[in-house]
Amino acid sequence: MKNTDLHVISIQSQVSTGYVGNNIAGFAIQLHGLNHVMLPTVLLSSHTDKPVYYGEIVDVSLFRKLCKGIEEIGVGEQSKYVISGYIKGQEVIEATADFIGQLKQRSLLQFIYDPVFGDTRTEGLYIPREDAMYSIEMLLPLCDILTPNHFELEFITNTTISNEEQLKEAIGKHPILCNKTIVLTTAELSENVNHQVEVVLICNGKLTHYYAANVAIEVVGTGDLFTGILSSQLSIGKDIGEAIQKAMQLISSILQYVKDNQLTEMNAAAIMSSYSLLTD
Repeated sequence: MKNTDLHVISIQSQVSTGYVGNNIAGFAIQLHGLNHVMLPTVLLSSHTDKPVYYGEIVDVSLFRKLCKGIEEIGVGEQSKYVISGYIKGQEVIEATADFIGQLKQRSLLQFIYDPVFGDTRTEGLYIPREDAMYSIEMLLPLCDILTPNHFELEFITNTTISNEEQLKEAIGKHPILCNKTIVLTTAELSENVNHQVEVVLICNGKLTHYYAANVAIEVVGTGDLFTGILSSQLSIGKDIGEAIQKAMQLISSILQYVKDNQLTEMNAAAIMSSYSLLTD
Protein backbone atom coordinates (compact mmCIF):
# COMPACT_ATOMS: atom_id res chain seq x y z
CA MET A 1 0.00 0.00 0.00
CA LYS A 2 1.12 3.56 -0.68
CA ASN A 3 1.23 5.87 2.30
CA THR A 4 -1.78 7.74 0.90
CA ASP A 5 -3.80 4.52 1.15
CA LEU A 6 -2.90 3.88 4.76
CA HIS A 7 -5.09 4.53 7.78
CA VAL A 8 -4.37 4.76 11.49
CA ILE A 9 -7.37 3.87 13.65
CA SER A 10 -7.49 6.00 16.79
CA ILE A 11 -9.80 5.13 19.71
CA GLN A 12 -9.81 7.88 22.33
CA SER A 13 -11.42 11.08 23.56
CA GLN A 14 -12.69 13.84 21.31
CA VAL A 15 -13.22 17.47 22.30
CA SER A 16 -15.07 20.37 20.71
CA THR A 17 -12.14 22.69 21.28
CA GLY A 18 -8.49 22.07 22.11
CA TYR A 19 -5.75 19.59 21.30
CA VAL A 20 -6.01 16.37 23.26
CA GLY A 21 -7.05 12.82 22.36
CA ASN A 22 -8.23 12.35 18.80
CA ASN A 23 -7.93 16.09 18.13
CA ILE A 24 -4.15 16.07 18.56
CA ALA A 25 -3.39 12.47 17.51
CA GLY A 26 -5.46 12.91 14.35
CA PHE A 27 -3.63 16.11 13.45
CA ALA A 28 -0.28 14.33 13.79
CA ILE A 29 -1.48 11.36 11.74
CA GLN A 30 -2.75 13.55 8.91
CA LEU A 31 0.47 15.59 8.82
CA HIS A 32 2.23 12.33 7.96
CA GLY A 33 -0.01 11.96 4.91
CA LEU A 34 -2.01 9.17 6.55
CA ASN A 35 -5.75 8.86 6.99
CA HIS A 36 -7.09 9.32 10.51
CA VAL A 37 -9.95 6.98 11.42
CA MET A 38 -11.42 8.34 14.64
CA LEU A 39 -13.52 6.49 17.16
CA PRO A 40 -14.54 8.76 20.07
CA THR A 41 -14.82 7.19 23.51
CA VAL A 42 -16.02 10.38 25.21
CA LEU A 43 -17.30 13.63 23.73
CA LEU A 44 -16.42 16.72 25.75
CA SER A 45 -16.65 20.46 25.19
CA SER A 46 -12.96 20.80 26.13
CA HIS A 47 -10.24 18.90 27.97
CA THR A 48 -10.78 18.31 31.65
CA ASP A 49 -8.08 20.74 32.83
CA LYS A 50 -10.40 23.58 31.90
CA PRO A 51 -12.37 25.09 34.81
CA VAL A 52 -15.62 24.25 33.03
CA TYR A 53 -16.37 21.43 30.61
CA TYR A 54 -19.38 19.38 29.58
CA GLY A 55 -19.99 16.11 27.81
CA GLU A 56 -20.20 12.41 28.47
CA ILE A 57 -19.08 8.90 27.61
CA VAL A 58 -20.18 7.83 24.14
CA ASP A 59 -23.19 5.53 24.27
CA VAL A 60 -21.87 2.00 23.92
CA SER A 61 -24.48 0.99 21.33
CA LEU A 62 -23.43 3.93 19.14
CA PHE A 63 -19.76 3.09 19.68
CA ARG A 64 -20.34 -0.51 18.60
CA LYS A 65 -22.20 0.67 15.49
CA LEU A 66 -19.27 2.91 14.53
CA CYS A 67 -16.87 -0.01 15.02
CA LYS A 68 -19.10 -2.29 12.95
CA GLY A 69 -19.29 0.21 10.11
CA ILE A 70 -15.53 0.71 10.05
CA GLU A 71 -14.90 -3.01 10.08
CA GLU A 72 -17.39 -3.84 7.34
CA ILE A 73 -15.86 -1.40 4.82
CA GLY A 74 -12.40 -2.95 5.27
CA VAL A 75 -10.62 -0.13 7.06
CA GLY A 76 -8.68 -2.65 9.15
CA GLU A 77 -7.12 -4.16 6.04
CA GLN A 78 -5.94 -0.66 5.06
CA SER A 79 -4.29 -0.03 8.43
CA LYS A 80 -1.03 -1.10 10.00
CA TYR A 81 -1.79 0.28 13.45
CA VAL A 82 -4.74 0.85 15.76
CA ILE A 83 -4.14 2.99 18.84
CA SER A 84 -6.19 3.51 21.97
CA GLY A 85 -6.03 6.33 24.51
CA TYR A 86 -8.47 7.76 27.03
CA ILE A 87 -11.38 5.37 27.57
CA LYS A 88 -13.82 5.78 30.44
CA GLY A 89 -16.59 3.30 31.19
CA GLN A 90 -16.30 -0.47 31.30
CA GLU A 91 -18.85 -1.05 28.52
CA VAL A 92 -16.82 1.06 26.09
CA ILE A 93 -13.59 -0.64 27.23
CA GLU A 94 -15.15 -4.04 26.52
CA ALA A 95 -16.44 -2.88 23.12
CA THR A 96 -12.96 -1.57 22.29
CA ALA A 97 -11.40 -4.92 23.18
CA ASP A 98 -13.97 -6.75 21.03
CA PHE A 99 -13.30 -4.44 18.07
CA ILE A 100 -9.51 -4.69 18.29
CA GLY A 101 -9.69 -8.45 18.72
CA GLN A 102 -11.78 -8.74 15.57
CA LEU A 103 -9.43 -6.46 13.63
CA LYS A 104 -6.40 -8.51 14.66
CA GLN A 105 -8.09 -11.74 13.57
CA ARG A 106 -8.76 -10.34 10.10
CA SER A 107 -5.56 -8.38 9.40
CA LEU A 108 -1.93 -8.02 10.38
CA LEU A 109 -2.31 -4.65 12.07
CA GLN A 110 -0.68 -4.01 15.43
CA PHE A 111 -2.24 -2.47 18.51
CA ILE A 112 -0.58 0.37 20.43
CA TYR A 113 -2.13 0.67 23.89
CA ASP A 114 -1.69 4.01 25.63
CA PRO A 115 -3.34 3.48 29.04
CA VAL A 116 -4.16 7.18 29.70
CA PHE A 117 -5.66 6.73 33.12
CA GLY A 118 -3.43 8.80 35.37
CA ASP A 119 -0.16 10.63 35.90
CA THR A 120 2.02 12.17 38.57
CA ARG A 121 0.92 15.66 37.48
CA THR A 122 -2.61 14.96 38.72
CA GLU A 123 -1.26 12.86 41.61
CA GLY A 124 -3.05 9.71 40.58
CA LEU A 125 -5.89 8.31 38.54
CA TYR A 126 -8.28 10.49 36.57
CA ILE A 127 -10.69 7.69 35.74
CA PRO A 128 -12.32 5.37 38.30
CA ARG A 129 -9.94 2.74 39.64
CA GLU A 130 -12.26 -0.07 38.51
CA ASP A 131 -12.17 1.31 34.95
CA ALA A 132 -8.37 1.40 35.00
CA MET A 133 -8.20 -2.18 36.26
CA TYR A 134 -10.70 -3.34 33.64
CA SER A 135 -8.74 -1.55 30.91
CA ILE A 136 -5.61 -3.46 31.95
CA GLU A 137 -7.52 -6.74 32.03
CA MET A 138 -9.13 -6.32 28.61
CA LEU A 139 -6.63 -4.32 26.54
CA LEU A 140 -3.16 -5.13 27.84
CA PRO A 141 -3.17 -8.75 26.58
CA LEU A 142 -4.17 -7.56 23.09
CA CYS A 143 -1.46 -4.95 22.66
CA ASP A 144 1.78 -5.24 20.71
CA ILE A 145 3.23 -1.97 22.00
CA LEU A 146 2.46 -0.32 25.34
CA THR A 147 3.10 3.44 25.82
CA PRO A 148 2.52 4.23 29.51
CA ASN A 149 3.83 7.17 31.46
CA HIS A 150 5.77 6.46 34.65
CA PHE A 151 2.71 6.54 36.93
CA GLU A 152 0.77 4.19 34.66
CA LEU A 153 3.59 1.64 34.45
CA GLU A 154 3.88 1.60 38.24
CA PHE A 155 0.11 1.17 38.47
CA ILE A 156 0.09 -1.71 35.98
CA THR A 157 2.98 -3.50 37.68
CA ASN A 158 1.81 -2.58 41.21
CA THR A 159 5.34 -1.67 42.19
CA THR A 160 7.58 1.35 42.71
CA ILE A 161 10.06 1.98 39.89
CA SER A 162 12.86 4.38 40.81
CA ASN A 163 15.84 3.09 38.81
CA GLU A 164 16.82 0.90 35.88
CA GLU A 165 17.14 -2.26 37.95
CA GLN A 166 13.64 -1.88 39.36
CA LEU A 167 12.32 -1.19 35.86
CA LYS A 168 13.88 -4.37 34.48
CA GLU A 169 12.62 -6.39 37.42
CA ALA A 170 9.07 -5.03 37.21
CA ILE A 171 8.83 -5.87 33.50
CA GLY A 172 10.60 -9.21 33.73
CA LYS A 173 8.37 -10.52 36.52
CA HIS A 174 5.10 -9.42 34.93
CA PRO A 175 3.42 -12.35 33.10
CA ILE A 176 2.15 -10.14 30.24
CA LEU A 177 4.59 -7.23 30.05
CA CYS A 178 7.62 -9.51 29.79
CA ASN A 179 6.48 -10.39 26.26
CA LYS A 180 5.52 -6.88 25.11
CA THR A 181 7.35 -3.95 23.56
CA ILE A 182 7.09 -1.08 26.04
CA VAL A 183 7.80 2.59 25.41
CA LEU A 184 7.96 4.31 28.80
CA THR A 185 7.15 7.86 27.75
CA THR A 186 8.07 9.87 30.85
CA ALA A 187 10.65 7.87 32.71
CA GLU A 188 11.54 9.12 36.19
CA LEU A 189 14.71 7.16 36.93
CA SER A 190 17.46 8.09 39.37
CA GLU A 191 20.15 7.53 36.72
CA ASN A 192 18.88 10.56 34.77
CA VAL A 193 21.05 12.99 36.76
CA ASN A 194 20.70 15.79 34.17
CA HIS A 195 16.90 15.70 34.50
CA GLN A 196 16.30 15.53 30.77
CA VAL A 197 13.10 14.26 29.23
CA GLU A 198 13.67 10.51 29.07
CA VAL A 199 11.87 7.83 27.08
CA VAL A 200 12.87 4.20 27.60
CA LEU A 201 12.26 1.42 25.12
CA ILE A 202 12.04 -2.00 26.77
CA CYS A 203 12.11 -4.94 24.38
CA ASN A 204 13.23 -8.52 25.03
CA GLY A 205 14.72 -7.49 28.36
CA LYS A 206 16.86 -4.76 26.82
CA LEU A 207 16.58 -1.09 27.80
CA THR A 208 17.33 1.66 25.28
CA HIS A 209 17.28 5.26 26.50
CA TYR A 210 16.33 8.34 24.50
CA TYR A 211 16.74 11.91 25.77
CA ALA A 212 15.56 15.40 24.89
CA ALA A 213 15.99 18.81 26.46
CA ASN A 214 13.50 19.54 29.22
CA VAL A 215 11.38 22.51 28.13
CA ALA A 216 10.14 24.13 31.32
CA ILE A 217 6.44 24.14 30.51
CA GLU A 218 3.58 21.76 31.19
CA VAL A 219 0.66 21.34 28.78
CA VAL A 220 -1.99 18.71 28.27
CA GLY A 221 -2.08 16.37 25.27
CA THR A 222 1.61 15.61 24.82
CA GLY A 223 1.13 11.90 25.58
CA ASP A 224 -1.65 11.67 22.99
CA LEU A 225 0.57 13.52 20.52
CA PHE A 226 3.48 11.16 21.21
CA THR A 227 1.40 8.06 20.43
CA GLY A 228 -0.03 9.71 17.32
CA ILE A 229 3.45 10.47 15.99
CA LEU A 230 4.82 7.06 17.01
CA SER A 231 2.05 5.17 15.20
CA SER A 232 2.44 7.36 12.12
CA GLN A 233 6.20 6.95 11.96
CA LEU A 234 5.86 3.19 12.30
CA SER A 235 3.15 3.18 9.61
CA ILE A 236 5.47 4.85 7.09
CA GLY A 237 8.20 2.28 7.72
CA LYS A 238 10.43 3.76 10.43
CA ASP A 239 11.79 1.42 13.08
CA ILE A 240 10.67 1.98 16.63
CA GLY A 241 13.87 3.74 17.70
CA GLU A 242 13.60 6.22 14.85
CA ALA A 243 9.91 6.72 15.61
CA ILE A 244 10.61 7.50 19.27
CA GLN A 245 13.34 9.98 18.40
CA LYS A 246 11.15 11.77 15.86
CA ALA A 247 8.26 12.00 18.33
CA MET A 248 10.55 13.47 20.98
CA GLN A 249 12.08 15.92 18.51
CA LEU A 250 8.69 17.17 17.32
CA ILE A 251 7.22 17.50 20.80
CA SER A 252 10.27 19.40 22.10
CA SER A 253 9.96 21.83 19.20
CA ILE A 254 6.23 22.31 19.79
CA LEU A 255 6.70 22.88 23.51
CA GLN A 256 9.43 25.42 22.82
CA TYR A 257 7.02 27.27 20.52
CA VAL A 258 4.34 27.21 23.24
CA LYS A 259 6.81 28.58 25.78
CA ASP A 260 8.29 31.23 23.48
CA ASN A 261 4.84 32.51 22.56
CA GLN A 262 3.60 32.44 26.17
CA LEU A 263 0.74 30.08 25.38
CA THR A 264 -1.01 27.97 28.00
CA GLU A 265 -1.57 24.96 25.70
CA MET A 266 -0.81 23.64 22.24
CA ASN A 267 -2.60 25.09 19.24
CA ALA A 268 -2.56 24.62 15.47
CA ALA A 269 0.18 27.19 14.95
CA ALA A 270 2.43 25.47 17.49
CA ILE A 271 2.00 22.10 15.80
CA MET A 272 2.46 23.46 12.28
CA SER A 273 5.61 25.32 13.36
CA SER A 274 7.33 21.94 13.60
CA TYR A 275 5.94 20.42 10.43
CA SER A 276 9.26 20.83 8.56
CA LEU A 277 10.87 18.39 11.01
CA LEU A 278 8.77 15.59 9.49
CA THR A 279 10.62 15.90 6.20
CA ASP A 280 14.13 15.92 7.69
